[in-house]
Amino acid sequence: MPQQPPPQEYARVVLIIVLLFFLYTSDDQSARGPGFPTARDYAAERITRSRTSLDVLNSTQWGNFTPKAEEGSYLNLTGFRQEDGYAWERLGAWRERSEGFTQEARGRWRAGKEGGLEGEVFENVTGIVTGRWVRYKGDLEGEQEQKHRSLNLTEITPVVDWAYRSEESWTRNITGEEGKLMLRVDGKNVLGVDMGKEKAKEDQQPLDLVREVAATITIQDESSSGDGWDMRVHGVHWPRQGIMLMTTTSEKFAGIFGLPHLTPNIDYYASSQKLLNTSLGGRSKDSLGDATMPVPHCEFLVYVQVHPLKVDLAASHGYLKQDHIVQEIEKELRFPNGAPIPPVPRMQMSTVMFSPDCGFILESKGPPNFSPTDGEHLVGVKQELWLSSIQSWLGILAVVLFAQILLLKAQSKEASTPSTVGRVSQYTIAMMLMADALLFASLSLLSSTAPNLFPSALLAAFASFVSVALGVRFSGAIYNTQEPERRERLRAQQAAEAANTPARPTTTPLRPTIITAAGADTAAPVTAPTAAISPPIIVPSDQDVDAEIAENATAAATTLPTTNRTPATQTPPPTTASFGAVYVRFVLLLLFIFFISVTAMSWSIPFRTAYTNLLSIIYLSFWVPQIRRNVIRNCRKALLWKYIIGQSVFRLLPFAYFYLKKDNILFAETDWKAFCVLAGWVWVQIWVLVAQEVLGPRWGLPKGWTEEGWDYHPILREDNIEAGGLPIGLVQIPASPTLERARTSESEDLGSRKKKDGTFRSVDCAICMQVLEVPIVAAGEDVTSAGAAGGVTGMLARRQYMVTPCRHVFHSACLEGWMRFRLQCPICRENLPPL
Repeated sequence: MPQQPPPQEYARVVLIIVLLFFLYTSDDQSARGPGFPTARDYAAERITRSRTSLDVLNSTQWGNFTPKAEEGSYLNLTGFRQEDGYAWERLGAWRERSEGFTQEARGRWRAGKEGGLEGEVFENVTGIVTGRWVRYKGDLEGEQEQKHRSLNLTEITPVVDWAYRSEESWTRNITGEEGKLMLRVDGKNVLGVDMGKEKAKEDQQPLDLVREVAATITIQDESSSGDGWDMRVHGVHWPRQGIMLMTTTSEKFAGIFGLPHLTPNIDYYASSQKLLNTSLGGRSKDSLGDATMPVPHCEFLVYVQVHPLKVDLAASHGYLKQDHIVQEIEKELRFPNGAPIPPVPRMQMSTVMFSPDCGFILESKGPPNFSPTDGEHLVGVKQELWLSSIQSWLGILAVVLFAQILLLKAQSKEASTPSTVGRVSQYTIAMMLMADALLFASLSLLSSTAPNLFPSALLAAFASFVSVALGVRFSGAIYNTQEPERRERLRAQQAAEAANTPARPTTTPLRPTIITAAGADTAAPVTAPTAAISPPIIVPSDQDVDAEIAENATAAATTLPTTNRTPATQTPPPTTASFGAVYVRFVLLLLFIFFISVTAMSWSIPFRTAYTNLLSIIYLSFWVPQIRRNVIRNCRKALLWKYIIGQSVFRLLPFAYFYLKKDNILFAETDWKAFCVLAGWVWVQIWVLVAQEVLGPRWGLPKGWTEEGWDYHPILREDNIEAGGLPIGLVQIPASPTLERARTSESEDLGSRKKKDGTFRSVDCAICMQVLEVPIVAAGEDVTSAGAAGGVTGMLARRQYMVTPCRHVFHSACLEGWMRFRLQCPICRENLPPL
């Protein structure tokens, strides 16, 4: 039979790629329709507007932009024209607040006491600072807000097609009164222009150096989602004065081209104009505007004042000169060579932000309007210290992960037999494994996208990968060992469903008629089939499964049939999902949680916090499945205590870092109440496991909730001897040497009195062949009285021996060691319930 040729899937894919490439590179105006310029024309138009704006910057002088004067003058730049309708009447208030912050910072430029230096500022301000902002209304009359404006984007930018024009939908429109602010200054400010000016007076720093600067600002308030509104600002930085002036630039606001006219005085104007003329002219082809069909948003002017540093000169041991100590610190941070520098001080800034189109002013929260306890403006660290801190904490995380690996290895070695593996909960290991897998994915992404963090992130990613690999192996061993248990449970479920299903009516087959001399009679033939009895299905115990299956197969092969039997139809055993299918479901659930977590980053703060806390408490409930399995199997000792304590502590450490440490690497807000709840929940689970081992797995549960399980430590009563209630082989030996030695070494307490009364029995343990003394409750004694067998003392005494369902007694340590390998009685080979 001729075979069909395979479908040409690869040819289809290649054809689709070629068509998409043709459509993407095609420059056919007829296909675009009217009103849709090509990408090349759009880029050329933007370059033309940028060059026009740069020509306006070069043709204007200081004082040409005075919008608040009676005969105010404006600039022929988008957003700087009078007809645009922007709120330039608040420009004076913004400048006044900026000058006030500068004066407040310069008030600290003095020589410190006790060997300290205060007055120098960082010239390289690359770093991250965070703080809180408040809305400024000092220039408004009373409590009135800035007046509402109706901006016509068609008149402001007639050549731009906006995504929408409704002012209510503008982004970055801050409506709250207070919020969180983060300023991240990039390290690309390497371009500097030497103005060549002579030094001025003591109170007026020379403007002989100016640099280009760029930063990312994140503003958060009640109306924002995720971490807040992100914006990119560009501008100029005067390092020796510690002043940065930055602005946003878009199609409706040529902020970077009008920035020199917003500087404090003519000296700042001249230096910034020269710098921007050089930098913008060299890259005019890269317009700083938005993309095609941009989204309208509020524009920002940002004034930043870098605060002076307080350096401990005594920590440098005199190796560094006082005049250049800040420069030496910055040099050592950027190019470390082991120079003896004092501790690097923190970086502090204050800022005032003004939105000319939306008309509001925001400022950082701190002195002089607020006390230092309410806020210290923006505080943070330099980028070099931040990256070094991340590398250090990633190294600590790798150590924690390797400690978890050692604990998992010890637990895997302890659970090396089917009997011990069957005690461990599959879901407990899976929950820990899922967290390690998420951590591995995050660290792998970090190591591939952050070159500065590559060694530390790779080490932590490798540690998490090893943890995942060992976890998958251990989880697979647990799943395969518990396969008979799942089949039995599925068989019981199918039997219950069959019992609830009404039976179908059956027809009795007619017997053949036999003609004899006595007449016709109906009899069954000699070879008439009888009701077929299904052979019993023997479910092997959870140890030596392969050996028992081989033994049953050998026994069946040696039994030869003597008569021909009608083959009976047997129901195949129920099948369960393989570990591969379970692993696929695990990966899909992991991807679902990962995508939900990434999406949650854009949620509002209350919902995102609630999701984080909920996900954390679900993850830290990894001992709950083990507690449930202990109840179901009536098992007391499933996991090592060092594994339980160690995993609980190590997996709580990352939560403790982010919930308790204020200056963490992610700048997350601390919440000690939430951490106390998480730690307390883990602590409760540990104590439940302790109670299950000491008091019994089903301690505290009503008897009707679970099936009756076998108690390996029962109370043995003397009056049950005739009823056969005592274990086999117990004999009373009053003159036993062991008893005599015990009597001489013990005081006249309750235990010695019982031994003298003959309420102890002795038996030889079949495992260690040593004498085992078992306490027996005297006839008529109340076991619930104080100090009796039902009390705490009697419970601890019963832990010394174990009684099997076949009424054999052994040392607890001996039988527990035996049951690690076989769940059979060492004497009669009776199957034993799990421990």
